[in-house]
Amino acid sequence: MICRAHARAAAAMMAVRRLAQIPSSHPFLFGVGLTGVKGATCDLVVQRYVERNEKIDTRRVVVFGTFSLLFTGVWQYALFVKVMPRLCPGAEAFALKPWREKLADRHGMRAVLQQCLIENGINNPMLYFPCFYTVKEFLEGGALADGIRKYRKNWKEDVVAIWKVWVPAQIINFGFSPLWFRIPFTACVSAFWTCFVSMTRGAPEA
Repeated sequence: MICRAHARAAAAMMAVRRLAQIPSSHPFLFGVGLTGVKGATCDLVVQRYVERNEKIDTRRVVVFGTFSLLFTGVWQYALFVKVMPRLCPGAEAFALKPWREKLADRHGMRAVLQQCLIENGINNPMLYFPCFYTVKEFLEGGALADGIRKYRKNWKEDVVAIWKVWVPAQIINFGFSPLWFRIPFTACVSAFWTCFVSMTRGAPEA
């Protein structure tokens, strides 16, 4: 009996270790799946518990799930894990260094700021919201041009809001996260951000 119990415990531990290795061994699939589920879940929570809607707008849930999967999962994986390390060589090595070595590595700190500039100077203001509004309009049955029109209407407020969250968050991400963890980190912070976007931009607009 004792031997069987030990065998079951060993098998359970091995299963747990294999599950724990999924994020690092399959970073793309894990990140894409996590971001898609995150987006849909956050909007569902906002509709149910914040807005207190009696009936869930499933198309709106699909908007947030689809956009999160495609933008935060697929696109930002390509940007953060494939493109940025090529534009900023040594970025991954810098993230793994201890504090003392980081502070002495001016090139590495400059690379963190460069990556943050790409994210918050180009990706977020020029791609995130235009893509969000466009996907939203498409899935709601509207014209794609209406998505760009709504972004032009809201861009000042949207950009200020996104910078308040993602400038500090991505400095931490690019400065400390190994490449495989960049998308899961973004997904975790994005859970709060997605709830905010759902509350402020989720409902259909005229």
